Formats: sequence, structure tokens, C-alpha cells
Amino acid sequence: MFETLERNGREKGVLCFGIDPVLEKMKAEGRGAKEKIENYYFPMIDLLIAENQIVSIKPNYAYFAQYGFEGLHGLKSIIERYKGKVEVILDAKRGDIGKSSEAYAKEAFDFWNADALTVSPYMGSDSVKPFLREGKTIYMLCRTSNPGAADFQEKGDPQLYELVAKKALEWKTGLVVGATSDSIKKISSITKGQIPFLIPGIGAQGGDLETVMSAIKAKTYIHRINASSSIAFAWEKGKSVPEKAALEEAKKLNSQIKKLS
Repeated sequence: MFETLERNGREKGVLCFGIDPVLEKMKAEGRGAKEKIENYYFPMIDLLIAENQIVSIKPNYAYFAQYGFEGLHGLKSIIERYKGKVEVILDAKRGDIGKSSEAYAKEAFDFWNADALTVSPYMGSDSVKPFLREGKTIYMLCRTSNPGAADFQEKGDPQLYELVAKKALEWKTGLVVGATSDSIKKISSITKGQIPFLIPGIGAQGGDLETVMSAIKAKTYIHRINASSSIAFAWEKGKSVPEKAALEEAKKLNSQIKKLS
């Protein structure tokens, strides 16, 4: 079912570039949010693709929506520019009652034209199934990388995130599994290497790459390891050109991934 993910991973690696625009931090000119987003991210993503450093991009819907229609137009232009060149994972964390989920699915796949979507499974099967489409991947939130994840996800026996992992096997979905917790080992064991993970938390959040690679070694290429601000704002470490600094950071991360594979 996830043959395309594996094929793309073998060809281009497993690094996903998370796109989280913060206008105040971006070295970019423009008359509004859309132009600034394009002028900052286009050269960066173009270079990362030309150097074969990323397999996917993960625009975070909230970071674009905070700038209103200008930001959302920026999201649309990014997806249109890179659709077909790399996988487009829309990080929107959708999930609602069935009819609302159907509407969200249309938005994600018919309007935004995303290849994949992050989904919240909290409301159960009828909220998730409208997102299941041939040729599309959904990543259900399982054990996320934020500090508050333990408030609910690690409650119960079995723990909530373990139940979500088991449902992913049944429903044939991917999972969002943060790199900031060693629960990735247990989730990998539950899913038997058959389920693709979207793995945030490497880079600025301090996730442990060695733990991640050890957990996904059985079938590395179906998974996606995400890095966002550590690539996008690598120039803050002293490099003057954002896209060149981003390329250096991506190459460094890919080298570490390859070494641990």
C-alpha cells in the first residue's frame, strides 16, 4: 500500500522540510505576506530539490493562516510550484464528525491538492475514514513531539498512543510519531514496520536521531523525518544567505541519517 512512499524514499531519501513561515524572522522582501513567503522559500526549496536533499515538504497550515488570505495564497503558490516535484504533506491536523471530515478532506485533497495530510483521530473511525483516499496518505497523531503530549497520549493501559498505533494497522494509515520520546520504539514494534511514520522533533526540538533510526531501521524508506526551523533559519547561526545555509543544514542531517541507516 505504501510502495510509492518507499520508492520515493529510496530515490530521494527520507528528509522532509517543514515550512513554518514567521515573517519577523524571514530575510525576504515583498509587498505582503504572499510575496515574502515566496521570496524566502522558493529559492530555498528550489536549491534543496536541485541538490536532491528532500523527498517532501510539509507546509504547516496554521503558520500560513495566521497571515490571513495573503498567507493562504502563499500556501497555494508553494503547493502549486512543488506538486509533482516532491511529496506535499499538508500539516493541518484535521478531524471532526464524519460530514465535517468529508469537507476537510475535499479541502485538503481537491482544493489544496496535497499528497498527504495530518489527521487527529480523537473522535474515532467515522472522523478518520473520510480522509482515506486511493493515492493519498494520512498521518494520524499518535505520540507527538510537544511537551504536553503525555497529558493524554500516555494515559491508560494500554496507553492511548498504543491504541492509535494499533488502529493505524487496521485502517492502513500513517502515524505522526515525535522524535522527542523513546515511545517510537514501542510504536514501531506494534506496527511491525508496516506503517509509515511522519517524525517531527529532530533539529530545534532536540529529538534523538539515533533512537529514531534504530526504531525505523527495518523499513527506513517508508518513513519521513521532518526538520523545519533548523533548516529554514539555519542562516541565524552566522550564514548570510538563507538558502545556502539551509542546504548545508540539510546535507548535514542527511549525512547523519545515512550514517545511522
